[in-house]
Amino acid sequence: MNWPPLLLHLKVPSGDGFIGLWLPWFLIYPVLLLLMLIALPVVIIMAIILVPAGRAKPLMMAGPYVWRLLFAMRGLKLDIQTGNRKMMFDFI
Repeated sequence: MNWPPLLLHLKVPSGDGFIGLWLPWFLIYPVLLLLMLIALPVVIIMAIILVPAGRAKPLMMAGPYVWRLLFAMRGLKLDIQTGNRKMMFDFI
């Protein structure tokens, strides 16, 4: 079973090395869920309006797509380098 990431390990450059910050990513989920619940009535009304045009399904599937994207982020490692600066993101 695929689980969403719980922590974000952020490495920020500092002098000679990096400072490792551990951010609790799981605290974002209640806020995201609340925003999705607030947007749900607007999405349903827009979907009802778009049913005759046949464009309601992509709109209704946006929530599950965002949720799948969130769950797929576990294990994602990003190394961003711009000139001499470098940052690293690791979703755990």
